[in-house]
Amino acid sequence: MDGLREALMQRQEQFVQTITERLLAYALGRKTEYYDRPVIRAITRHAAAQRYCWSDIILGIVNSESFQMRRPVS
Repeated sequence: MDGLREALMQRQEQFVQTITERLLAYALGRKTEYYDRPVIRAITRHAAAQRYCWSDIILGIVNSESFQMRRPVS
């Protein structure tokens, strides 16, 4: 566990992109696909501009077209 924080801070954008991808998959109720990549990148870029604030990531997912246009599970 030593150095974990430093390792994550060195790859901050990659870490946030992975977290965003996982949260989006959970929110959509399915695995992310290639066509979700632009949404994930846009959310990550916006979060980077806001110093990676959690609320910006969550709001980015909720406001994304992928989330808003998802099909309900039957």
